[in-house]
Amino acid sequence: MLGTFRTISPVLALRWLGGQALWIADWIEADPDADPDADSGFGPRSDLERSAWVQPLQRLPVGSTPDRPAELRAWHADRQGQRAAQAHIKGGNPFLVVVPATDFTYTLSVHPD
Repeated sequence: MLGTFRTISPVLALRWLGGQALWIADWIEADPDADPDADSGFGPRSDLERSAWVQPLQRLPVGSTPDRPAELRAWHADRQGQRAAQAHIKGGNPFLVVVPATDFTYTLSVHPD
């Protein structure tokens, strides 16, 4: 377990869970839509300058492996799914977000008391 958050609000529980999903997604791989130079002050850099040790011929083709960070970000952005999850939790039911990877599984959960 990496962290816990106690609240009586399903909305706050899911907000915290969404923050954890984004943290895990960014830990696995930086958000491709984020500005990589937002805090650096060094101006734009090309992909090769950001990862100079990776040569273009060594990169995996897009879509060759499941994109777990994208799945976590998509779950966080799914507002309709969030509303359904809130209703599920309000009914006193546990809620799980399970994202399997090759060697392990990410599980985010809400357990009402």
